[in-house]
Amino acid sequence: MKQLIILFLLLSGILIHAQVNSSWNVLLLEKGNKLELKPDMAALSKTGFYLYKNCVYEIILKNKKQIGGRLVGIKPDTLFFTNFFNSNAANWANAKLDTLAVYYKDLDKLNLISDRATGWYIKCSFDNYDFIFKKDTVNYFFPSNWEVIYDNDPTPYELVAHMTAQGVSTLFEESGRTYYFYGTGMTKPDRSQMDDSYNKKNVFWFTPCKVEEINGLALGLHAKNIKNELFNERDSLIIRGLNLEINPFAIFSLLNPRLNGPYPDSLNLYNENFKKDWQVKIYGMNLSLVNTINEMRIKGFNLTGLLTVVDEIHGVSISGINNFSYILNGVSIAGLRNRATFARGVQIGLFNKSTELRGFQIGLWNVNGRRSLPFINWQFKTRPKKQ
Repeated sequence: MKQLIILFLLLSGILIHAQVNSSWNVLLLEKGNKLELKPDMAALSKTGFYLYKNCVYEIILKNKKQIGGRLVGIKPDTLFFTNFFNSNAANWANAKLDTLAVYYKDLDKLNLISDRATGWYIKCSFDNYDFIFKKDTVNYFFPSNWEVIYDNDPTPYELVAHMTAQGVSTLFEESGRTYYFYGTGMTKPDRSQMDDSYNKKNVFWFTPCKVEEINGLALGLHAKNIKNELFNERDSLIIRGLNLEINPFAIFSLLNPRLNGPYPDSLNLYNENFKKDWQVKIYGMNLSLVNTINEMRIKGFNLTGLLTVVDEIHGVSISGINNFSYILNGVSIAGLRNRATFARGVQIGLFNKSTELRGFQIGLWNVNGRRSLPFINWQFKTRPKKQ
């Protein structure tokens, strides 16, 4: 009897210790696949991968909202994310750092950066995966590291894991902005040296440029103001007249084109979060020999050889392959496809889609908020929501 009591106490101690040191994890396994244990269980894989705590994920929810923060906790059926990298990043966005509890079935897509230079993403649908929540003594967690990054700044910066299409990379925050970590020994830019002047050029000027306004002809590789790029600041450019882009390097964007824009197809989300973050406005005419891909608003006429992916078009847009805009007021003509979140006017192409349409669609297949039809489609009122 005494031996049984001792054995019971030992087993109880082991169980209590295991419970104290165990934590909830979540494994994602593509439906129909078998689990494969690999050295890297954090990278996206059809044969199973874990979501790691203290890793930054870019998530799109079913309601079209976006999350770009750390996974900080897991409970059965629920994931907990911060809404920003840290409090400094939240303050820079005039927001408050918060923790969001997300039911796993409310997750829509995992956004994974594929090309940092162009901002291309691949999107992985969570609907293709089974979520397996389990308690384990192994805690799938990426600890933060602290490093002195700049030669001219002794401050250590927190390095945090970030999930990308190529696997796990590293981010850090400085002055409210997040950057990719490429190593130590860099020189921190002196923000007091930023150029906050407003410059105009009349008649003719080249792009990219370091001016805020061109009245006349803008000629160059790509319409953009690069004045304060060293400080990771986005300066704006307004062109009144003709913008002529040559941009031969844009042909490479066909290997991974952002035909639907970089953000979810939601007008409310665009108006609330991205509309104010424009980079270029063109009043007049935009002619691009290859592609027009920019956070741009065009009021007038747009003619692009292959792809047009911009924020807003007010007027006429003609592209050889694809037209995309969040807002279209006018006529959109493409050799293959037109897509707009909100369209008031006419879309003409082989395939046309608009989430909210006020007008007509002419093409082989046409989709809007009310119906899908071949040849010709229309919508003038939104479909009433079911009670």
